[in-house]
Amino acid sequence: MRRFQFSLQAALVMRERSVEAAEIALRVVQEEWNVNQRMQQDLVDEVKRAELALREGPVNPADFIAVDKFRTVSHRRRLRLAQEATNIAKRLAERRAAWQTAERDKTLLVRLKEKALSRWQLEYDKEQQQLAEEAYLSRWNVR
Repeated sequence: MRRFQFSLQAALVMRERSVEAAEIALRVVQEEWNVNQRMQQDLVDEVKRAELALREGPVNPADFIAVDKFRTVSHRRRLRLAQEATNIAKRLAERRAAWQTAERDKTLLVRLKEKALSRWQLEYDKEQQQLAEEAYLSRWNVR
């Protein structure tokens, strides 16, 4: 009996590689998203720390002006980061869709391989059964 060979093995290997590439691309964009979110949170935290420092220390009118300017600059920076986050979110959705498509294609080929393997195993088992029967009959006829 011939050994099992999956005719679409090369395609399956290519699909597995495309899934790996899609996962890497997805991780890269996800990391961009995480960095963007951390930067936005850091800006919020810095403003809160500046406001708390202003409340705890001695009051100086110049400090109020500086904190107000810092709050304005921080707000503008957060708006820019939010715009970048929108673009990153779009790319993230695209990468996720590409990964899902690649994963679906790979899964389809894996299922086809499993079905082909089960058909081959069934044929192999039948052939082994026939060989065993023939061997038994040949020993029976010798007696």
